[in-house]
Amino acid sequence: MSLPSPDGAPDNTQTVKVGILGATGTVGQRFISLLADHPWFIIHALGASSRSAGKLYPQAVNWKQTSPIPAVVRTLVVQKCVPENFTDCAVIFSGLDADVAGDIGEVILFLYSPNI
Repeated sequence: MSLPSPDGAPDNTQTVKVGILGATGTVGQRFISLLADHPWFIIHALGASSRSAGKLYPQAVNWKQTSPIPAVVRTLVVQKCVPENFTDCAVIFSGLDADVAGDIGEVILFLYSPNI
């Protein structure tokens, strides 16, 4: 199956940049595992807490998955979870806990939802 182009026709070359919030947590790691080899999505940005921000992903994470850290994220620098770090992403997956997701979730929802 190929990702449909904007006109609805299949286009095997089209990919979608995605961001992952909470990328160093267990849920974020699972998103990475599932998306790393996906034919439609390119992991473009990783977000986590300020203590992880600025580090290469392998140095920021305590990897808990059974498979190794995917190559596609080994050279990505973790960003703070603020909307301006995810503006190039067409889709943002969130693995954030509900107590911290509220602030960034509301801002991103506002920025990406034209009907609000």
